[in-house]
Amino acid sequence: MQFRTHPPRRAGQDDFHDGRARFRDQLREVLPSASHLLARRLHDALRSALRAGAFGDGRLPGEPELMAEFHASRDVVREALDLLRRAGLIERRRGMGTLPIRSEYVVRGALPPVGRSLEEHLAVGRIAPRLLHWAWIPAPEVISDRLSGVNPGDDCLCVEYVLLVDDRPLAIFTNYLRSPEAARIDQVAFVDDFYSLLHNGGVAIDTFDIGMQAACADDYAAALLHVMPGEPVMLLEQSIRNRDGEIVDYALGTCCSDLQLRIDRVMRIDLTGTLTGGRFEEQL
Repeated sequence: MQFRTHPPRRAGQDDFHDGRARFRDQLREVLPSASHLLARRLHDALRSALRAGAFGDGRLPGEPELMAEFHASRDVVREALDLLRRAGLIERRRGMGTLPIRSEYVVRGALPPVGRSLEEHLAVGRIAPRLLHWAWIPAPEVISDRLSGVNPGDDCLCVEYVLLVDDRPLAIFTNYLRSPEAARIDQVAFVDDFYSLLHNGGVAIDTFDIGMQAACADDYAAALLHVMPGEPVMLLEQSIRNRDGEIVDYALGTCCSDLQLRIDRVMRIDLTGTLTGGRFEEQL
C-alpha cells in the first residue's frame, strides 16, 4: 500500500511550479550585489545631505573621507558619486573635487498659517505665479465628483499657472474652484500664491488631502518646467477643505524632481488591520 504525502498535482500545475522556479532563478541573477546595495545606500545618504544643504556651495568630502565615514571601499564610493552625477546633482572637476550643481527644494506638506504667505512658509525663495489660464467652465463629471455639492455642468473656476521660485519654474498647477468661493477672488490679486489669493478673497480653508505619484515629463510639462521630455517629475493631486470639511478646490499638479514634499508628525496606522484576515499572505 502506498501513501501520498502530498495531493496529486492537476494537469498544468507542474508547468506552473517549474515556471515559477525558473523565474526565481532568473531574479537572483539580476539582483544587485552587496557592493551595489551599499553604493545605493551611500547615494541615498549623500542625496539627503545635499537636500538639507549640508555642503552649501562648497565641495563634498573627498573619497578618502567618505570611505572612512561610511566604512566603504573606494569602488563603492565612486559608484555612489557616479549615481549622483548621472542624476544631475553633482559634478566632479579636476583639481576642485566634487561640487553640488543643482538646487533641491524641501517644502513642508502643510498649509501656511492664516495671514502668512507661502513664500514665508516655505522659505525657499521668491514665489510667484505665471498665469496660463483663468476661466469659468462647466464642471466635467470627473471634477464635480471631487468638489462638495457640485453637479456636472455647474460653473467652476479653472485656474492654471506655473509656480515660480526665484523666476525658476518648479511646478504646474490646475485648480478647479467652486463657484461660491471663486466669486470672491480677483485675477488681478493673483500675484504671489494660490493660498494667499483665497485668503485675501475671504475664503477660509482648513485642511487638504494630497496624493503623489512618480511619472515622466510629457512634452507640454517639459516645456513649461524647462526640463527634458521623459525626465522624472512628481504628479500631485490635492483637495482643499474648508472648516466644515467641504472640498472647495481640487487641484492637479506636475512638480519638478527638485521638489521634495515633507509631511511631519503623521500618526501611525495599523496597516495589517486592513488586510484580509489581519495578516500578510504570500501570493507567489
